[in-house]
Amino acid sequence: MPLHTAMFRLSEFRLTPLQYTWNLALFFASFGNLALWRQLWHVADVHGAHEFLFLLSLPLFFFTVFNLLFSFLAWPWLRKPLFAFLLFASAACSYFMLNYRVVIDRGMMQNLFETDSAEFFSYLSPSLLLYLLVLGILPALLILRVRKRQSETLWGGIAAWSGNIALSCLILLALAFCFYKDYASLFRNNPVLVHTITPINFLKNGYSYFSRRHDASQPMTVIGEDAMRPTPVTVNTRPKLLVLVVGETARARNFSLNGYEHPTNPLLSARPGVISFRDVTSCGTATAVSLPCMFSRLSREKFDADRAAHEENLLDILQRVGIEVFWRDNNNSGCKGVCARVPREIMPLSKNPSFCTNPDGTCHDEVLLDRLGRKIDALKGDAVIVLHQLGSHGPTYYQRYPESAKKFTPTCDTNQIQRCDTESLVNTYDNTLLYTDRMLDEAIGLLAERAKNRDVALIYLSDHGESLGEKGMYLHGTPYMIAPEEQKKIPMVMWFSPEFTADTGIDPVCLKQNAQRNAYSQDNLFHSVLGLFSIRTKEYRSDLDLFSACRADTLVTLAARPR
Repeated sequence: MPLHTAMFRLSEFRLTPLQYTWNLALFFASFGNLALWRQLWHVADVHGAHEFLFLLSLPLFFFTVFNLLFSFLAWPWLRKPLFAFLLFASAACSYFMLNYRVVIDRGMMQNLFETDSAEFFSYLSPSLLLYLLVLGILPALLILRVRKRQSETLWGGIAAWSGNIALSCLILLALAFCFYKDYASLFRNNPVLVHTITPINFLKNGYSYFSRRHDASQPMTVIGEDAMRPTPVTVNTRPKLLVLVVGETARARNFSLNGYEHPTNPLLSARPGVISFRDVTSCGTATAVSLPCMFSRLSREKFDADRAAHEENLLDILQRVGIEVFWRDNNNSGCKGVCARVPREIMPLSKNPSFCTNPDGTCHDEVLLDRLGRKIDALKGDAVIVLHQLGSHGPTYYQRYPESAKKFTPTCDTNQIQRCDTESLVNTYDNTLLYTDRMLDEAIGLLAERAKNRDVALIYLSDHGESLGEKGMYLHGTPYMIAPEEQKKIPMVMWFSPEFTADTGIDPVCLKQNAQRNAYSQDNLFHSVLGLFSIRTKEYRSDLDLFSACRADTLVTLAARPR
């Protein structure tokens, strides 16, 4: 039957608003929530007749919940477009939950709304389009084409609507009477289930994101107004330069500096003075959280993205005491507001043909070093330069490095990473780290060439880690409470010129020992950088300055005591 004929016949169907709601609830209680049913299948535990009856009650429970939800959303003139949108959006969410095991929480919604076109198109694939067509577009067209039955009177419609809600409430009460403990245990012991139920997950978390969205009119909280630097106590008054490289999606366990079997860090391993920290934890599992958090005075336990967005950060304090700050960005997601008040350069806009060859417009990370030497040579005093990588951002890992960095084979040269075998996927990811190793070594070499005129140092740490199929999970962004270690454990690497450590009083041997035996987190960055530049402020905490235990100066006694 031709498509236009089928669509014409569909337009001849007539449904009451109640029938609209029932059909939609039935769809979402079945095909519209395949990820939910997969999750329920894995957590199901049947030991007797009661547990079996409880499992049989689940379809009725979800149908009734959806029936109630859609009954309150079925407003005239809004019903059709809203339901069509819910179908399409739910299909997209289901695809990513089924294929990558992502969780649709508030953080994931923030990632969605703050992504750019390059990152968006990196996820496009024939399987995604087919999924959207079958479970999103076609059901949405059915909703849009089927007409409303006009035979009901106004009061008859109100009575049917009220009766439907009353019956749904009675069914839920009956289920609660019979299986309350079972339902309470199910959701209490499996909190991820709530974030798996479409469309409730993206409606709830989307509303949460927009309701707490950054208000530009809200005043900025100034921090570190008392910040100052003491008179130098050494004869060496050469300017200091710290290059801070913020990685993307690099996980600690795949760094050969930390004992990984693949030689992902051959150049850094051979570079004298490189120190790798073995046990470092991220503040979050997504850039939107980790990046603002690592530059914030707030610890992970106290961090709130909305509060941090209206509060100054480490870069503001550095500028306040006269340190020049510059931000170079090669990341799709930007700096998440961290660099809003400092000079910055967006490297993909340069369209440098030597590095920006990917079809999606992204650039390889060596673009961050392009003409960086000139920038350094033009500096007058102390400075901090931040290089924000695109790093190992997936799912198109194969586009994150040039052909010259393709050492580990076979590779997974597709964005459908869930279809690749483990060896190919890990090889491709490891090639991104091998390229990061090259970029960091080049950056250190560039600094070493200028060590005659200034004290130079480099700190690298990633924003978060990545799942590569462990326990069926891919990518990142899983809620922190249930996120695997692969998404939370990150690499951190440092290099200092001998003059830098001498001037700051840091004992490299002590630091290297602590890097092997102590646990650190992104909470340390804020206070450690303040310590490196001898900045005194009440915001500084010596117990979070990872250099303080290996420094023989008077900074700790001069600075404010820990609050």
